[in-house]
Amino acid sequence: MKAKIKMKNTLDNQKKAREIRDANRDNTKLAEITFSDDLKEIYFEGEGIWIPDKTWYSKDMLVEGQAKEKNGGIEIQPVDKGKTVNIHLDADLVAELNEIRDHVMSKSQHDIVLELFKKGIDQYNKENND
Repeated sequence: MKAKIKMKNTLDNQKKAREIRDANRDNTKLAEITFSDDLKEIYFEGEGIWIPDKTWYSKDMLVEGQAKEKNGGIEIQPVDKGKTVNIHLDADLVAELNEIRDHVMSKSQHDIVLELFKKGIDQYNKENND
């Protein structure tokens, strides 16, 4: 999911849009700039959009994402970033997850992948040899 903002296509907003574009280039954030079909609106879309002057931002600009004030400007991030999900698991599943975690904590990623690969090959051989 990407962050999206829009602005009315006015001379003042065109200047702001250029500055937003340049600020996003400087911050290595890839924000694409496009226009509506009738050229009445300017759209920005990207993984993150940096608006260097917080006075340029208004809530009606926001199409998708969440706005956070940062370093005198506004950072627009996709909504799906930073969400916390709480789930309740039954005791048997928690015990099984803890067992898996304890098993893999002492191994490297290479060892785990190798073990899974070997188990997969063994299972494949069992199914095809019977």
